[in-house]
Amino acid sequence: MTIQPFAPAEGGTITVANSASATAATPLPLDCDVVVLSNSSSTATVFVRVTYYDKQSDTMTGAAPTVTTDLPILPLNQIRRRVAPGRFKVIRTIASAADGNLYITPGTGN
Repeated sequence: MTIQPFAPAEGGTITVANSASATAATPLPLDCDVVVLSNSSSTATVFVRVTYYDKQSDTMTGAAPTVTTDLPILPLNQIRRRVAPGRFKVIRTIASAADGNLYITPGTGN
């Protein structure tokens, strides 16, 4: 098994303003298998949900709100999360406060 370093989708970082309400679905590239999630807030925890769909037309209409039991990204932290390549997918967020941004960088590798 070879380990490939993370290769970001150049120019592909998405900025989502942290909000105490669930954000709209943000599509992720079909070919990405990793996303790096960076929380710029010094106070807010951001919760993230990735939802998969069979058809691209479902990605913006499917109901799958983010809740505070989803994956937490602590203030001023960054994590990598694997996602399924070749699947239609969206990411949604909700934060404990409307402070800072979540930077979503799709890419490939580990």
